[in-house]
Amino acid sequence: MSAPVADRVLVLRDEVLETAEQGQADPPGAEIFDAIVRALIVEGETEPGLDHTLHDAVSRRLAWGDREDTLLADADRVCERLLAAAQRSFTDAAEEMTIAETAAEVVAAVARMVAMSAVARAGRERAARMREELAQKRLRDAIERQKAELARLEKQRSSSDF
Repeated sequence: MSAPVADRVLVLRDEVLETAEQGQADPPGAEIFDAIVRALIVEGETEPGLDHTLHDAVSRRLAWGDREDTLLADADRVCERLLAAAQRSFTDAAEEMTIAETAAEVVAAVARMVAMSAVARAGRERAARMREELAQKRLRDAIERQKAELARLEKQRSSSDF
């Protein structure tokens, strides 16, 4: 049942990704739609694990500067449009439910990847901020030592002038 459902969902690709409206060969969210189709193909055959293609695509988008909220919005839009298209195109409620469950699993996987990336970025930013604060503290300490040394030299010079 999975392969025919995946083939029929694949036909909905242009509608779900709004390629006619956007005119892009690889519109935002294409990697999410493709992951849903891959998950539908293997549905029930194997234990679902990490989709490395999806993980690479999400990592690449984040590395190229896409924001986390943009990626999540793309996933939400693909899921929403796919569910609407599936409701119009599929008469069997079981097939429609399979598509909805698979889409939810893929979107949840994307959300986990984005969350893990955000947590890692926050940790790196916190470490960088702590290094900067430590450098600023060392600089303030060095300036204070220089001020104390200048005051001592100034006092010594003024006492030797008498």
